Amino acid sequence: MADIEINTKIFKKDNLDIVYLITGKKSLNGILHYKLKSDNSEEIFLSEYAVNDRFVTEAKYCAQPKNSVSRLFTKIIKNGYIIGKSNEK
Repeated sequence: MADIEINTKIFKKDNLDIVYLITGKKSLNGILHYKLKSDNSEEIFLSEYAVNDRFVTEAKYCAQPKNSVSRLFTKIIKNGYIIGKSNEK
């Protein structure tokens, strides 16, 4: 991913329902860090490597086919979740 602009929305790759907004950038020890903020968290700093590894930009997210079920819920279903019953065995 190229340098991401401030006020860009990014999504976690493993759960596209979680949205972060890039609110700032800072270079620490020669590595670019992004300041991220979500609706339910405080601001955090992540390196450009972590952002590139764990997140996808809004442009890339919109280019992907829309899934009606989040990836997290898909993982839960694959692990044996049955509607109306608990996961206890």
